[in-house]
Amino acid sequence: LRWQTLPPFGTFGRVLCFLAPLTSPTTAFAQLGGSSRGNGPVLQPFGTTASTTTHAAATNNANHHNAAHSINGQILNDDNDDDDETICEKTADILSLDSIRNSLIRQEETIIFALIERAQYRRNSICYRPGGFGTALGTPPGSRALVLEVDHSNDDDDKTTDDDDDDDELSFLEYFLVGTEVLHCSVRRYTSPEEHAFFPERLPEAGPMKALPQLDYPTELLSSVGGANGVNINKRLLQVYQTTIVPSLCRKGDDEQHGSTVLADIAVLQALSRRIHYGKFVAESKYLSHPQAYQDLVDSQNPEGVLQLLTNTLVETQVLRRARLKATTYGTEPTMINEHDNDIGLVAAAAASAVAAAMESVRLGKEAMDSGDGSGSGGSDSDSDTIHNNNSDHVQQLQQGRLKGKVDPLVIESLYRDIIIPMTKDVEVAYLFRRCGKMPPPPYDI
Repeated sequence: LRWQTLPPFGTFGRVLCFLAPLTSPTTAFAQLGGSSRGNGPVLQPFGTTASTTTHAAATNNANHHNAAHSINGQILNDDNDDDDETICEKTADILSLDSIRNSLIRQEETIIFALIERAQYRRNSICYRPGGFGTALGTPPGSRALVLEVDHSNDDDDKTTDDDDDDDELSFLEYFLVGTEVLHCSVRRYTSPEEHAFFPERLPEAGPMKALPQLDYPTELLSSVGGANGVNINKRLLQVYQTTIVPSLCRKGDDEQHGSTVLADIAVLQALSRRIHYGKFVAESKYLSHPQAYQDLVDSQNPEGVLQLLTNTLVETQVLRRARLKATTYGTEPTMINEHDNDIGLVAAAAASAVAAAMESVRLGKEAMDSGDGSGSGGSDSDSDTIHNNNSDHVQQLQQGRLKGKVDPLVIESLYRDIIIPMTKDVEVAYLFRRCGKMPPPPYDI
């Protein structure tokens, strides 16, 4: 949602825009008197510039152009539609380093909302077991058949490499994820340096649709030296997601909502992948600030020194606190108000919800510190399974249905501390070693 002042609310209008996702971006903005179609966040297809998206939205809303959006008669958006034709934001501008830094904070909302969406379903472990449904899923439509890795055991020379047999081993999530990536590949998702496929070997050789123009991505954002720009940790992320994140986030059991479950899984995985691989942009920026320092550490095969030079403990602490606060805010139902309440009552209710969420976040933080679970800022050697140990009481409350919110804020904080931040650092170290002309040592050999 845009950070704009909503007359006559003034500063409080920003509070309302921030809290709007507590219900849904569409209905919340509509309750403020605006049009969710005209004023809400503009979702851009991969590679679509802002001008193209804005023009498409204007075309779809042709019947609404003459209806000014207002509260108490005051116009909220009086933009002239003719100006849309002159607005053009290039891909190179969208992926500038300044934009990347701001994007890291914005991605927190995407990740937390995706986790809240997944948490409403039970674990549904059958979705993660190859052949879990007892029938062959076959090759996902449009994907390339998987080429089996060479069997080095040489104990069965007559072993076949039939692609369909191997595809039978796909889990329901993997099958759905491959199909999704094939579709997204056709609209240029994986031509962007921000995006990384979980199954790049299965993407169609034809690539994006020929009807779409080629995008001009800035070449200075990432280095291709040593294949640094090709670092991809998604295989590890997929494994950690299934074995650690889902059990920590969701209640045990099966609710038969398997299709909805994997759709939510894919949203979480893609959001996490994008956030973690942003470490490459961060690493490049830090390398350019101290190239000789990183080169010396890499030449001496000192990944611990590289990691130490990369780490900013203060920033990590801020990230953890912000993640806990956002999870508390977004995972709590807003204060209910009577439909006859006036605008002042709406503002007061929104403010009360924000204060209550902040107080709950502080309480959880103190509780975690008192129990000794809130310390630490993450690192490449962190065991991701500690997300269970750090929140054992809260996991128990989750299984018993006694949590107050839609998701446990401490689990979200632990997810950042024990998984997102360490995996981002792994990507950064791997990138910097390759960037400096060396192969990264284990466990950074991604």
